[in-house]
Amino acid sequence: MIPALSSAQWIHVADALALAGILAACVAAAAHFAAARALDATARKARFAAHATTLILWLTAGAMTLSMIQRGLEVNHFPSQTMSEVLSMFSTALLLSMIALHYALGLRRRGPAWSMLDDALIVLVLAGSFFTHRYTATLSTAQRDLPPALQSYWFPPHLSALIFSYATLAIAGLICLVYFSMRFWSGVFVGGQTFKRQLWVVLTFAFVPFAQVVTLPVLALVGLVFLVLRSRDRVPSAATLAVLERDLDDVSYRAFTVGMPFLTAGLFMGAFWAQEAWANYWGWDSKENSALISWLVYVVYVHLRMLGGYRGERAMAVLIGGSLAIFTTFQLFGFLPDSQKSMHRYTDDNVVPREGMQAPPDAQKTSMADGAANAANQGK
Repeated sequence: MIPALSSAQWIHVADALALAGILAACVAAAAHFAAARALDATARKARFAAHATTLILWLTAGAMTLSMIQRGLEVNHFPSQTMSEVLSMFSTALLLSMIALHYALGLRRRGPAWSMLDDALIVLVLAGSFFTHRYTATLSTAQRDLPPALQSYWFPPHLSALIFSYATLAIAGLICLVYFSMRFWSGVFVGGQTFKRQLWVVLTFAFVPFAQVVTLPVLALVGLVFLVLRSRDRVPSAATLAVLERDLDDVSYRAFTVGMPFLTAGLFMGAFWAQEAWANYWGWDSKENSALISWLVYVVYVHLRMLGGYRGERAMAVLIGGSLAIFTTFQLFGFLPDSQKSMHRYTDDNVVPREGMQAPPDAQKTSMADGAANAANQGK
């Protein structure tokens, strides 16, 4: 009998597939670029490369799903207790989100040029998954028992909804980064962009804390595409770029509409869970407030888009603001001073969960009074 692979071994399989998928997506992008120039000559090659890329994406997502299932069997609970488990779950959600958006957006049905964007997104997602696993390899993978508050049927759906929304909205943010990177490089190679706007893009991409690991590679990748186009004398005209920018705005909004319902559902389930665990729907905990701010940024985005007529650069800027808020809630929260007293620091290895500390003000006072009385009785 062949022994089952461990969760770590399944991640290694997913990493190997991710590298193969990156290579296949690059080949597909080159084939789609050639197909855009001579449709009849290279259409079959482009279709084959595109199908191979999609298949590898599915296989990578399948390997990560099996890794999460195996991890759940290893720890005997839903695998989202430690930060390494949460990030592995995020990587899985990122791959599944890319699959969902691949079919929901239908970029390949729009023609070879849009297929190149689909290939680029797959490259970024697979690379993001691969490097996330390189980071999680440095974290502790020791099994930890679930604290009492996490031993709830709300735990799996709440975490799943939020992590899937984070992954999907992250892809929407990637599309926005492609948009602003394209505007920057179009200003370099085509013109039509003011120096102030180009400087704003560079400074924002370079100096937003911790985000440089995503923003700068996207800027470099888009710049490489423009360099290749320039070497072949195929740089799009200003009119073509304007149409592409409008389409990118539409695609980012469609990606947002996939992720926003899951973010909303995750917040509602968290409130119901808090009521059962702490007898309080909302305790104004710093983690809760950070998640609420992220949700409100996206609500503002919807209102500005639907009622204010925001499109293009202004809408994309708000959408990137939402992605930054999500990134802060998901990864940077532990570095914030107010996070040290949060009730939601379950993934930190050196922090003991503060069970039962969140309750309505009257209940907190009663609990403190009872504790003081017990201490006094013990001292007698």
